[in-house]
Amino acid sequence: MASSGVALLCLLGLLVAASPAAVAADKIFYQIAFMWPGAYCAQTNAGCCMPTTDVVPAADFYVAGFTVYNATTNSSMTGCNNTPFNMNQLGDTTKLMQYWNNIRCPSSDGESSWKKAWQTSGVCSNLSESAYFETALALRDKINPLSRLVRNDIKPDFGLYSVKKIKKTFQKGIGAAPLIQCSKGPFDKFQLYQLFVCVAEDTKTFIECPSPKKAYTCSDEILFHPFKKWMLKTASTSFAARAIDQLLEAAMEI
Repeated sequence: MASSGVALLCLLGLLVAASPAAVAADKIFYQIAFMWPGAYCAQTNAGCCMPTTDVVPAADFYVAGFTVYNATTNSSMTGCNNTPFNMNQLGDTTKLMQYWNNIRCPSSDGESSWKKAWQTSGVCSNLSESAYFETALALRDKINPLSRLVRNDIKPDFGLYSVKKIKKTFQKGIGAAPLIQCSKGPFDKFQLYQLFVCVAEDTKTFIECPSPKKAYTCSDEILFHPFKKWMLKTASTSFAARAIDQLLEAAMEI
C-alpha cells in the first residue's frame, strides 16, 4: 500500500512538472521594433541629425528596440540583472551604426542607445551582450521590412497604403502580422512610424505579438513618408544647403 502511495506521488510530480504552465513559466519570446526614419524626422520639432560617426545610417528601417517578454504573462521583462554594458564586447559596430542608430538631435555616436537597450532588455535575453545585438541584426536582415514592403508595391513615396495590405505582406512572408504604430504626418494624415514583430525563443519562429497596453491608433490607409539624406542635419550643413538638396531631390522624382 505504501509503495502504491509513493508511486502515485511520483506520478503526480511528473504530471505537474510536465504541465503547460510549468513548462511555459521559464519560456520567453522576443519583440523587435523597427522605426521608419522618414516618419521620425517629419514628426519631431528638433528634426533628426547625422550621427557623429564615419558610418552613414542606412535609408531603411532602424532597429528601435529588442525586448524580452515572459511567454506566460505576455509582459515585458526588464532589468533582470546588473551585467554591465561593455562596448568592447561588440566588436565591429559598422552594422549597428547603419541599422541600430540614434538619429536624434543633438548628434551622438549611438553608444548610449545600445547601452540602454542592453541594460533594460538585453540582460533578460539569456544571451551574451554580443549575441543579443547580433541576434537583433540577424532578425532585421531576415525580416527586411523595407525590401519586403517595396516588393509588394508599398513604397515611401507619400502614398497612402492600406494597413490590412501591410499586415498581409508580412503575414504571407514570415507567417505573422506585425503591430503597426502610426504618428501624425503631413496633411494631417496618420503615417507609418513603427513596426513590431515577435519571434519565439528559438529566434526562428515568428509569432503574433500581444496587444500593446495602449492601443496604437491608425487610419485604414496610412501615409508612407519618404526618407532623404537631407533630413539628417549636420553641424556643417546650413539650412539653405539642406533646402537646395531637398529641391533637387524633389525635382528628380518628378
